[in-house]
Amino acid sequence: MLNIRLNNHKEFMHAHKDEYQRKMRAPYYALIEVLSPLMLQIDPQMEVRPAKCLSRIYRDTRFSRDKSPYRDHHWIAFRHAGEPRESAVMFWFELRIESMSWGLGFWGENRSAMDILRRRMVSHPHDLLELLPILGKHLVISGNSYKRLVPPEGIHPLLRLLYPMKDFYISRTGIDYNWAFSPTLYQKLVADYQTMAPFYRLLRGYYQISMLGGDSFEPL
Repeated sequence: MLNIRLNNHKEFMHAHKDEYQRKMRAPYYALIEVLSPLMLQIDPQMEVRPAKCLSRIYRDTRFSRDKSPYRDHHWIAFRHAGEPRESAVMFWFELRIESMSWGLGFWGENRSAMDILRRRMVSHPHDLLELLPILGKHLVISGNSYKRLVPPEGIHPLLRLLYPMKDFYISRTGIDYNWAFSPTLYQKLVADYQTMAPFYRLLRGYYQISMLGGDSFEPL
């Protein structure tokens, strides 16, 4: 990854293509394959083909000041097959030179699904409240919030901070970067993804309703 960052040009990648495939792409493909049974258990329609789950090494530079042609990192995104990446609900794993992260959430801002989530916080607060305790201390909900969106009176105190969110993520805290080189990494991912699975089903329900333009929802 560091070599790509310091030598981000076609000549370097052409000369080191085999090394890139062996040291970066192949380990990610292997990780996707060992996680695939769990992903299909969570959602039988989950996209698990490695080439579809792994980010491309080529950067889209059309609208960026940075014209470097290659990414110096990769990420994995598991989402329902056939759905557009933007605004979809996904499990992710990302390894950078500086950090490592994984979790669950919408890919970007999904206002229509979040609006349904807000309505359900008021009308059916237990949909979310019953799930919050399973996260424990290492999985936390985060996201950007609308500054002027005020929670309605009487909403449950645990939902007041979640109500104004414009995006929604559950991510792992306390990650040790050395885990990237440990054979137990995939076990940690499996444990956390299993814990987050009920949230995936809940958020996908909201996403489906938002695509249909309705309000009626029963958890999957």
